Amino acid sequence: MSLALVARALDADRIQAAAAHGISLDPVGGVDKATIAVGIAFFGLTFVLLVYAWCNRDYQPIRAKNLPQASVMFVSGVLWFVGDIAVNGHVNLAGGWAKCRLWALWIRLMFVLLFSCCVFVRVYALYWLFVRRQQFRGWKPVVPYLIAMPCVFVFCLAGQLASPSVTMRLDGEMGLCVYSRAFHISTLVLQWIMWALVMVFMWLIRNIQASFNEMHESLLIVLITLLSLVQNTVVGTVRVPIAAHSKGRNATTWVDFIDTNFTIWIILIWPVVQSIFNRSAYLALWRARLVDDGFRRGYDVSDTANHVETTVCSLDLRPASVDAPKDDSAWLYRTMYADAPELPGAPSAVRASLSNMRNGRARGTFSSTLTAAHTLVSQPSVTIDKRPEYM
Repeated sequence: MSLALVARALDADRIQAAAAHGISLDPVGGVDKATIAVGIAFFGLTFVLLVYAWCNRDYQPIRAKNLPQASVMFVSGVLWFVGDIAVNGHVNLAGGWAKCRLWALWIRLMFVLLFSCCVFVRVYALYWLFVRRQQFRGWKPVVPYLIAMPCVFVFCLAGQLASPSVTMRLDGEMGLCVYSRAFHISTLVLQWIMWALVMVFMWLIRNIQASFNEMHESLLIVLITLLSLVQNTVVGTVRVPIAAHSKGRNATTWVDFIDTNFTIWIILIWPVVQSIFNRSAYLALWRARLVDDGFRRGYDVSDTANHVETTVCSLDLRPASVDAPKDDSAWLYRTMYADAPELPGAPSAVRASLSNMRNGRARGTFSSTLTAAHTLVSQPSVTIDKRPEYM
């Protein structure tokens, strides 16, 4: 008897067993294989994008995108996808694929929540930079992970130690991983708690108007991921078990891997494209916008023409507290203080502008100041070496 005939006989037995429980079972077929293939292709493209970004990590607009975090999101997305393949029933569960709690708890749920935590940290960083107007360094980027992930670990451990009948089990007759309803709801609640925190901080940063795209990127990422969570919640609640229904399981997996890949593309694609087609001009514009956004930074500027590393200036940009409009979220008015007003090697226009700013006359000369700053960072003999803050 051929393998195809054996597979058909097994599918017939599973369909009959599911019908005995009042479930209409769609066996694994070509659509499931296509879903896996398309998902692999998506992650392959994202991997190429990420590798290019790492190879060009010295390009400041790329480096500012926090490549380690983007890499964690990529790994989380891949493992989330692998968990979907098992839990959503895209393969016949045999051998290693039959370990339902491994795939559902330690792979899918763990890395769904790690991915969500990365998105939260991204929004949390914008809150500190633009609302609190403080640096996002040291322990601040790590604290959300230290709080969230141990809680997730305890939840997964409790699910592993509990009886399969109250968490998740393999139904051998149907060949499906089946959640208990209470446990499935608890996993959804855990995800919604995480995303409730994300939405709270999105509300807190709603008024920031940076010249970078971080706010718009984060909003788009949050909307896409919320769509994934809503789809998982609705389909997982209406079609039980989801793995039995071809349309439901394939739609869920498609939404999941599109969400994870699009998130990383939204973060990296613009600086990567600019580094390929518009490298120097975009870098100059990016540096000018860095000044315009009013971050506190010290720039170590070295004169590469003379091969002498000389600190040229230290800039402290902050919103003005006097004579500024009530709505100063755009930070249009600010005072800049130069620690070294006489800048060796800098154009005279730059020195004059910095001198004006130090003496409190920055408000009236903002456009000329920005032009001068753009001139400074655009000089072919000048490079900025210091790593920028988290973006």
